Amino acid sequence: MANPAESRSPVLSKMWSLFDLIVEVVLFTVDVIRVFVLGLPTLFQRAFRMVFPNELKNVAGQLVLITGGAGGLGREMALKLADRGCNIIIVDVNLKLAEQTCEELKREKNVSAYAYKVDVSSYDEVQSLMDTVYRKIGPIDILINNAGLIHFTFLQDSTVEDIHRLIDVNVKGYIWTTKVVLEKMMERKRGHIVAISSLSGVHAFPWAVVYSTSKFAVNGFMAAVTEQLRLQGYGDQIQTTCVCPYYIATRKDIVEFLQKPRFKLLSTTYTARTAVEGILRNESFVSVPPMFDLGLKIMHLFPLKVQQLVRDIIMKEYELHSSL
Repeated sequence: MANPAESRSPVLSKMWSLFDLIVEVVLFTVDVIRVFVLGLPTLFQRAFRMVFPNELKNVAGQLVLITGGAGGLGREMALKLADRGCNIIIVDVNLKLAEQTCEELKREKNVSAYAYKVDVSSYDEVQSLMDTVYRKIGPIDILINNAGLIHFTFLQDSTVEDIHRLIDVNVKGYIWTTKVVLEKMMERKRGHIVAISSLSGVHAFPWAVVYSTSKFAVNGFMAAVTEQLRLQGYGDQIQTTCVCPYYIATRKDIVEFLQKPRFKLLSTTYTARTAVEGILRNESFVSVPPMFDLGLKIMHLFPLKVQQLVRDIIMKEYELHSSL
């Protein structure tokens, strides 16, 4: 039996193709209008909250696990959350420093604090840690993935070993901890997953190619997890926050490498305060400083050549280091 489509005349076939195209355009236009109408209240609410932010949620008594929390930004966030009454678990490869931070938390903030030495790039170590925590301490309310490495190198100057290690810690480490904790949060129908990423995961940073790649991966991972939770019906029960700060003056190698930064490096205290406030407002994305994200979004609207002019004239990336 002949196919009806094959039996049509060429003129009729073209008419049907045009009709199908018109139908698709009309349906697409209707969908766009629906999105606009349904999204309008959210846009107004967002604009309102930019002027009048949400109140910070009460997290007193909740258990927070921070990877890479022995020093730097992780330690400062632990102090800020302890001020809110949270009990803290510090996970770090430097156990001695982690224990010192925990002693400070217990002594000065009057909260419970626990230190564990774990290499987050190892799934087995992460799984063993979580088994211990849930058995001896209790369920994790807030997971903060903060452990990370940074290498300021062009791709050809990065060793294979350094690349493996950076991706294992910066990407796999976040995936392993989230994978293990998420199942428990789903069972309890509550929790908050946080990733400390970087604006290098939004704005490709040529001076640290592999590091920037890892942070783009973290941003994509958090976006995908957020959508997974929404599709599975946990969107209102399990919160996610991706924090993207500019460079922080926490480590000697960062300060020494960025010899002529166009913008002043962030302090650890300011970054931790901004990040914690974003977490406690259940914000899905936190830029530090906040206006940097808007600037990058505007920049990305332009063609690549114009973006490169922004890099050269406004951001002055050529002047960051003396190797060029």
